[in-house]
Amino acid sequence: MNRKHFIAGCGALVVAASTMAATLDTNRIEQITGLKGKWNAEESVFKISQPRSDVKVSVDQWPMPPFMGLTSWAAFKPGMKENAMVMGDLVLFQDEVNPVMSVLFENGVEVTALHNHFFYDTPKVYFMHIGGEGSVEKLAQGVKAALARTKEIRSQKSQPAESFGRTLSATSSISPEPLQQIFTARPDVKDGMAKFVFGRVTKMPCGCEAGKEMGVNTWAAFAGTDDNAVVDGDFACQEDELQPVLRSLRKSGIDIVAIHQHMTHEQPRYVFLHYWGRGKSVELANAVRLARGEQSKATAAAAREAGGFQEVDAAHFNTHRKDGAVVLDVRSPDEFARGHVAGAVNIDINAPGFASKVADFDKSKPILVNCHAGSRGAIASAELAKLGFKTVCNLEGGLSAWEKAGNTAEKVESKPQPK
Repeated sequence: MNRKHFIAGCGALVVAASTMAATLDTNRIEQITGLKGKWNAEESVFKISQPRSDVKVSVDQWPMPPFMGLTSWAAFKPGMKENAMVMGDLVLFQDEVNPVMSVLFENGVEVTALHNHFFYDTPKVYFMHIGGEGSVEKLAQGVKAALARTKEIRSQKSQPAESFGRTLSATSSISPEPLQQIFTARPDVKDGMAKFVFGRVTKMPCGCEAGKEMGVNTWAAFAGTDDNAVVDGDFACQEDELQPVLRSLRKSGIDIVAIHQHMTHEQPRYVFLHYWGRGKSVELANAVRLARGEQSKATAAAAREAGGFQEVDAAHFNTHRKDGAVVLDVRSPDEFARGHVAGAVNIDINAPGFASKVADFDKSKPILVNCHAGSRGAIASAELAKLGFKTVCNLEGGLSAWEKAGNTAEKVESKPQPK
């Protein structure tokens, strides 16, 4: 390349960078957030930051300057699908985490991780990673709202709170029966406490399936009394499920305490979120149940988009049954035992070995799939389509819709699953 062409090329890069900056409207970002930013021409990124100098933090008894990692930041760049995208990391104290998370959701910004960076920090510091796509105006407003919420909390109390402010009985006496009805599952019980565990499945790099007993599970444990209870637990979320579950839990007043991964290279990939809630045990159980419903809906939506199966109503479901199609109930054995379509085979979609257990079915014959409300059925139906089944029908609305249509479910002991 001669000198003339080199200079022209450099000029083009400068023009392109300037165009990017103009498209991003960095002045508007500064106006909305009230923070000065820096433009990185090489990466086309505009970054604002705010040191957490309002609260003194010590790590291992050493007064820590904000420069050493106590600075909130948000980086903006031109988007590919939307006008802009943002990524960032917010430095938060324990009593700020969940109020800030709720504000971010209200403003269309996602929360992608929540964890600590230090040991022996006083007060305890958490880091919330954020992301999103949209207009510069929308994303900047979301960041501004989050930073404003922390300022509001600290203006009311200069030092971070050290507890939730409510005492819990030292002796637990949780009634498991109402919770069992809500979850349609049997808990483990010990010393007046109750714990429910719901398995998921993923495949590790070795080809082995990892399920419930290997730690791929969602669980909820209850302690205290029925009227003054605590629930803590863990949600195993596929990536498309994380935001709906977080939003649902926060809407129900459940606190999120961590978001991170437990494994590497698994397929599908799972993100785990840990939570803590206070209130009446039944209300807490309903909050967890609602979040699990949003979780299933999110994965079902992706399954429906992938296609390969059809949705049928109760009438068409019954017509296919009369024609001799296989009826496959993909709920848990406990749910199946409480009521199912006569003649159905039960294979839990959330238990290991689903593919191997359906391998004996004739792939050329129609297969009718049902769950409780239709979401898990859609997930299983998409999986069956991938396995080569030619005609797969998912019962729209699940067993609940089927019963509402005037059909009666059998309530007998669950049938053994194929080995």
